[in-house]
Amino acid sequence: MLLAFSDRIRMARRRCPLSVLSAAVVTVWVSAGAAHAASQQAALGQDQRAGEEESPEDEEQPELPVLSETVVVTASRAESPLLTAPAAIAVRTAEELAAEAARTFADLFEGVPGISIQGNARRITEAPNIRGFADQQVVVRQDGGRQNFNAAHGGRFFTDPDLLQRVEVLRGANSAVFGSGALGGVVSLTTRGARDLLEAGEEFGGRYRVGYQSNGGDLVQSFSGFAASDTLDALFNFGLGGTRAPIRDGNGDAIPNTEDELRNGLVKLGWSPSLATRWEVSWQGFDNRAAEPTNANDLTGTLVDRDTRFEALRARFTARSQESEWLDLSILGYRNGVEVGEDMRIRPRRDETAFETLGMEAHNSSRFRWGSDVRFTLNLGAEAYRDTQSGTRDGAPRLQFPDAEASYVGAFVYGEAEVRDRLQLAAGLRRDQWRIRADRFPGRDEGGFSPRASAGYRIGEGAFVWVGASRGFRVPSLTELYADGLHFQFPVGPGIDVLNWFRSDPTLAAERGTSWEAGLRGGRGSLSFETTCFDQSVADYVDQVVVVSDPSLDLEVDPVTGRTIIRGFTYNTSLDARLRGCEAAGLVDRPRFRMRASGSVLDTENLDTGEALGRAPANALHLMASTRFPSLDLEVGGRATLAGSRTRGLAASRSADADGEAPGYRVLDLFLRFTPERGPLAGVDWTLALNNLTDEYYAVFPAVVPQPGRSLRVSAAYRFGFSR
Repeated sequence: MLLAFSDRIRMARRRCPLSVLSAAVVTVWVSAGAAHAASQQAALGQDQRAGEEESPEDEEQPELPVLSETVVVTASRAESPLLTAPAAIAVRTAEELAAEAARTFADLFEGVPGISIQGNARRITEAPNIRGFADQQVVVRQDGGRQNFNAAHGGRFFTDPDLLQRVEVLRGANSAVFGSGALGGVVSLTTRGARDLLEAGEEFGGRYRVGYQSNGGDLVQSFSGFAASDTLDALFNFGLGGTRAPIRDGNGDAIPNTEDELRNGLVKLGWSPSLATRWEVSWQGFDNRAAEPTNANDLTGTLVDRDTRFEALRARFTARSQESEWLDLSILGYRNGVEVGEDMRIRPRRDETAFETLGMEAHNSSRFRWGSDVRFTLNLGAEAYRDTQSGTRDGAPRLQFPDAEASYVGAFVYGEAEVRDRLQLAAGLRRDQWRIRADRFPGRDEGGFSPRASAGYRIGEGAFVWVGASRGFRVPSLTELYADGLHFQFPVGPGIDVLNWFRSDPTLAAERGTSWEAGLRGGRGSLSFETTCFDQSVADYVDQVVVVSDPSLDLEVDPVTGRTIIRGFTYNTSLDARLRGCEAAGLVDRPRFRMRASGSVLDTENLDTGEALGRAPANALHLMASTRFPSLDLEVGGRATLAGSRTRGLAASRSADADGEAPGYRVLDLFLRFTPERGPLAGVDWTLALNNLTDEYYAVFPAVVPQPGRSLRVSAAYRFGFSR
């Protein structure tokens, strides 16, 4: 019997693309309606307090849209207002990140439309999925450096969320600026520096944070010390934590092997010899230790003692002319590496995995005018980086993670023109060349162009509509090309074993996608909203197929054990795919309350078979509402996530029902934030949350390991500063 397992997890195909658009429009309409109703209620409440002095918190909101004040850099690597950025971008600022008090990256990105964090209750499995693109189909950058590590069944985040100062998520293909991997988008993370933690007039200080999660007994602590003068600044951070007991799911059952130990650190040093120039160097370390299945994304399996270590070094020089707008230069050099050691428990076996990215990039933005009506921004950039991997088993080369190397060189030009503060035109082109080498396989030298173009129009002062087209590409990962040897084995009966082997394919073509997008973004005063619809086709989309056992292959007898061997194989194949959908979000942020609604719908298709792609996350709606009590320095609120179901293929997991359906779910969280400015607790940021209030049993598709059940989380962060 032939059992074909693949990443293509089938789902019911959406027949009408209008349903995708209408769902997104309804989401925005509901958000805007809620915003209007809330504003009217607040205004009525103020009228009823006639005769009372109006407090500073209830002052009239500014007329200009708040989006104009938010700056983004991910779309073109040049600073531009979020309102008029012709791309689907979401920003999480320092204040928003502090309010989230995130334990995981799933917490951090909750409510950002179009992005889902694949993974499970095991901390080391988290990886981004944007619009159905996952793994190295999404570029992850931290402090500018690419984080390309992507081993099978592993995650891509090696940072304590509490260290982050800012997060930007660019959804959609943008290889014209970011090269290979930007098929689905870009996740850009920025860590804190000393000046981010110091307040006006302070020169040095510290911050201590402690957090606890009742489900699993996860206790985390971190301490930061920071100082700054006119020209120098420095930050040091050290954190540790770990889950001390198995995390329990919504049914109250222990999720096996979810205990871990965590340590992380960050050092940043900066020197600004003048207002125009700055030098910065940083070091970051991360270490996670756990006993987990060899496939950490599976519920059970052969256990290994796994030690995952990450280390990053970065050096950056920036220069911005004070006399001219022609010079806004950034030069970055970086190295980051991941080392994973695994000791099998059932028998002596030591696997070691090493992956290193070494890179350098430079880009400059020049701004100039043509008369009084046209403003130009010209962005020029170049980057070069090299990925190197190696794997051993008991000291010998490991075919499943073979020694291999990929080098990339790219250069781009990206221009933007704004006409009469209304019409915005942008176009960019990038050329990439890559070279791949591996033992036992012929090398590859290839290249290609990636264009991008967009046009937008500003409607009044508070809205911006845009359309865009772009090309994206991704070079297959080194393991996709060269993985060989035994994949897995297990007994299926008395004296009978299944052995499944990798089949390498060094000729696997690079994925190439064409994307069309249209969006509307706007805001005024306390209200902001956005909606985007897209249609993307991908040629040579890489899909993994696992044939557990192949009856066409002859049975064999192991001469040592005498057991009968049934053979199967795992290979990667290319197909043509189409992904389309819509995303929407609305936010009301007033002094006394906040409300947010966001959602996304996605339809994917294997154009060869008509079936859905296995990486498509579930359609989801996220809601958040909170009330602020300024006189008490208190905010109380709740969050809700409503996710739809997805149909699984032959690889139906333990979390699927009898029909192979991964069920939808509804998760409700409550939270309280207390930030006293007076009294003995002044300066402490207190957060209390009750996550998964109803103890829902669920897994984030396509994961098979469930998420934590009900959990109480509490954290406190105390920041202090001094001046000389």
